[in-house]
Amino acid sequence: MSTTRLLLLGVVRIFQPAYGYQLRRELLTWNVQEWANINPGSIYTGLRTLAKHGLLLELEEGAGNKPGRTSYKLTVDGEAEYFTLLRKSLWNVDGFRPDQMQAALSFLWSLRRDEVLAALESRIVQLEQLAKAEPFAERQIEEDPGTPNHVVEMFRITTARDRGELEWTRSFHDRVAGGAYSFAGEPPDWQPTPAMLEDWQTIPEPPS
Repeated sequence: MSTTRLLLLGVVRIFQPAYGYQLRRELLTWNVQEWANINPGSIYTGLRTLAKHGLLLELEEGAGNKPGRTSYKLTVDGEAEYFTLLRKSLWNVDGFRPDQMQAALSFLWSLRRDEVLAALESRIVQLEQLAKAEPFAERQIEEDPGTPNHVVEMFRITTARDRGELEWTRSFHDRVAGGAYSFAGEPPDWQPTPAMLEDWQTIPEPPS
């Protein structure tokens, strides 16, 4: 749920105020249904839920408006929640939830470079500690007579992901430290093309 909430708040923050159908269309270009396990049909529900909780402001287009014709923008509480969730996803390693870091990557540009570097250094330490503990956790699984033999492979696939993330985090940290990408307070390193802006500003009819 925290990943879904971060993605919804983050995409609204980029395009606000924006119609629900625009936000859904944008998230689907990110393939969130594949890596974040978000059902495309639930995006409208998620937006309305965030509005109900005071994190988004619903801007009604008029009486009888359709779900896709409601536009959204962040409230003050929504802005605070966005940064809380972003920092939680960035600073905390959870090998069973790789979607959290994937979502954080979508919005790292809204943090300053020094914080991103500090968080990546913290992730490296966490992943190194996991690597040190892994042989002993694996031995415990193998020696437990009440655990089926195949369970150790479930543990091994998770540790393989952790090792891969450690290697990537080290190299990503080096790229950021070397000046790659743009972060808050820095000139942007990418701008959408006029065609992309024109496509975004087109408001199609929402699905029936």
